[in-house]
Amino acid sequence: MGKIQLIDAETLYYKPLEHPKMLIDGVLSDGLAIMAGDSKIGKSWMVLWMCLQISKGEPVWGLPTRKTDVGYLALEDLEWRGQQRMQDLTDTPPENLHFGFSCGQLGAELESQIEDVLKDYPSTGLLFIDTLQMVRDNVSAKVNAYAQDYKDLSSLKKIADNHGICIFVVHHTRKERDGGNIFNDMTGSTGIMGVADTGMILRKEDRFGDNATLCITGRDVEEKKLKMQMCGVKWEITEELSADDLRKERIPDFVFKVVDFLFEHRQFEGTVTELLAAVGNTELKPNVASKYLTRFYSEVFAPMGITYEYRKTAAARTISLMLNDGADGNDGLSGTERLASLRAQNDGISSFPVLPSQASFASWEEVDDDEELPF
Repeated sequence: MGKIQLIDAETLYYKPLEHPKMLIDGVLSDGLAIMAGDSKIGKSWMVLWMCLQISKGEPVWGLPTRKTDVGYLALEDLEWRGQQRMQDLTDTPPENLHFGFSCGQLGAELESQIEDVLKDYPSTGLLFIDTLQMVRDNVSAKVNAYAQDYKDLSSLKKIADNHGICIFVVHHTRKERDGGNIFNDMTGSTGIMGVADTGMILRKEDRFGDNATLCITGRDVEEKKLKMQMCGVKWEITEELSADDLRKERIPDFVFKVVDFLFEHRQFEGTVTELLAAVGNTELKPNVASKYLTRFYSEVFAPMGITYEYRKTAAARTISLMLNDGADGNDGLSGTERLASLRAQNDGISSFPVLPSQASFASWEEVDDDEELPF
């Protein structure tokens, strides 16, 4: 491999460098992109429409696109379904959009097959792989899942970076929700988002409804949260949330429920499981709730006059939450409103937490069942 090559700060500072190019302005750049969602909610309809729009150089949700040749590996479909969906979406099939319906596996043939595609179609700037599970073997329980996910996805990112293209992978979300960081809902470990340059989560409000939310984050794109509706076979934007709205929504609903509970009852003593029952949250895992109590203590609880203690005895692990006497719980405001008011009064001293950086995603892996937690 040779020596590590270092560059001095001044040279790097003034060196003219080419930055990643945008395929969809402010939404999708070159590199590795991952979009995940529940099965059968319309992910493939969305990415096929993106294929068509970008290959024609036409806007995506009103945003400018960079016209380029596009490859689409529709690995869960047969040719007839690809044909039918394309006919439903357009009357003019672009000549620079190419389909594939089978390929090899990651770590075996796939990487060399992608290299061959890029040789045969050198103008390709975007390659979709739908879905990740179709190009992976199941990860053995004996293998470190984070390390395996990182290794598999890194091989795709390396190809994308070397050729200056975007490889866009469609993936699934797990049934069990994290409750706080929506990007942890991707099936697999946090190693997947650790590698990705752009991450997207598509989530329907109702499995059988038409409304959904598309959350977007990345190294080279701004965080966005798009409210969407399935209109026929196309996803359309109905609302785009502001940056302030996004920061506010990073605080889980469980935290607000705890604040409301304490402003009504003043204190709580017991296990985390009992606290979840007291605030009416039956979906969140106790270990995740414990993380939220400590993570949001300095941003939420302490500034609002709420103290938190963890006690471990031979009999049990318990917590104590108490609203200090100086805090007024009779103002008629919800926990959300009180928190917003507090943030305004302190002019950002108690700022809303932002989406974790790519480097911090590893710290959000689920707590092991054997880890000692107060529940």
